[in-house]
Amino acid sequence: MTTEIMGIVNLTPDSFSDGGMLDNPERAAEYVQRLIDTGATIIDIGGESTRPGAAVVSLEEELSRTIPVIQQLTAVLPKGVSVSIDTRKPAVAASALDAGASMINDISGFCDPDMIELAVRSGAHCIVMHMQGEPENMQDEPFYVDVLQEVTDYLLQRANQLVEAGVDAEKIYLDPGFGFGKTKTHNLELLVNLNTMARAFRKEGYKLAAGISRKSLIGQVLGIEDPLARDLASAQLATAMAADGVSLLRVHDVASTVAEIERCHKGESAHSEAYLALGSNLGGPIANIATALVYIDKLPLTRLKEVASPVLSEPAYDLDQMDFTNTVCRIETGLGPLALFTYLQAIEADMGREKFRENGPRVIDIDLLTFASDSIDLPGLSLPHPRITERAFVLEPLAEIAPDFTLPDGQPPKAADTIYGSVKAVMPLELLTNEIAKKKQRDERATQFQEGYTKDPYDNWDDWNNWK
Repeated sequence: MTTEIMGIVNLTPDSFSDGGMLDNPERAAEYVQRLIDTGATIIDIGGESTRPGAAVVSLEEELSRTIPVIQQLTAVLPKGVSVSIDTRKPAVAASALDAGASMINDISGFCDPDMIELAVRSGAHCIVMHMQGEPENMQDEPFYVDVLQEVTDYLLQRANQLVEAGVDAEKIYLDPGFGFGKTKTHNLELLVNLNTMARAFRKEGYKLAAGISRKSLIGQVLGIEDPLARDLASAQLATAMAADGVSLLRVHDVASTVAEIERCHKGESAHSEAYLALGSNLGGPIANIATALVYIDKLPLTRLKEVASPVLSEPAYDLDQMDFTNTVCRIETGLGPLALFTYLQAIEADMGREKFRENGPRVIDIDLLTFASDSIDLPGLSLPHPRITERAFVLEPLAEIAPDFTLPDGQPPKAADTIYGSVKAVMPLELLTNEIAKKKQRDERATQFQEGYTKDPYDNWDDWNNWK
């Protein structure tokens, strides 16, 4: 396994998911041993909660929580396992390094000159995280014009400053900071673009780190309120992130994360079949659906296998809107269903979907219809999709690409008594496949330009028009 697994150890009474669970050095030591035994190669020790709204902890309190544990831990660490200190305070980081830690995880992004000087002097590895605001206020009203660009630029600027000061680039990990000064939409947009971020960082010699374990985004998407109940989703998302270029994963449940990653390393044998329904009635619906399908085909561990002819259908449920264009596709994926659903939500967010009203107009809508033979009943996700059999705009395209389709109970879908969204016309599949080809070509040219196009695209209009 090439991705490093960092096990989280919160020595705080008020962390968002496990505050107070490790309230003495002996209990912490037992917990750390379990993390190591199940696959953690880095142990991240934190003595100050940075959950939204958390107050600052005094220097003395943070030192008293962390240093005794680090001293005890580093005395018995097996070969190949290291300790990280999760802190914003240079004095805490210095004491932790003296006690045996070898990595500084700074959520404030090494903005303190004393923290930069410490990193240079000690030779420690560094995790530089992005955060808009401070924990006390970061979730009040986070705002970005372009969250991906702004977070990427900030992290590269901070990393470059560390290198200029004397830190080796290979010791720097950059973390986009899921949940730190970001809305649900911001987090989803970052998630679906992690591969782009990883490429930008690798080009400069840096690695991508990320932590989404048990975070509120999982609760918001899947409706899982208890953070301790989010471990399965966390493990599935961590696996997807590893496949998307994340070099270091910060997780609570090391065992389930390692097991999920190892499952995916089995290759095609670990892949499952899933069916998705797509719809649009704003802007250019065919172009929107084609864009979404290209996104889907680029998801980690996922391949688009078949697409049905697009259909024009009447709006369902909310009739006061334009007709929809719809299709159904079949994919094969190594992602778990909870991760796949989250990534589909991320595609919608990145394409600019805004839910003005329930069942109202939309740029794109992507429904997960079925995932293998799984049955799931969560507040945010039900499988199979509970409305398959009442939607003509799903049943007809589905029958085209899967005439023998059956639900997890082994029965074919039977049309419900009331049918919504009747199909008005079937359009040629070439409309969609041609648009997909155009979208892929544009994306390829844009990537080539971003990764080293040698000429200024504005040199002359012919070059510019060709690049577009």
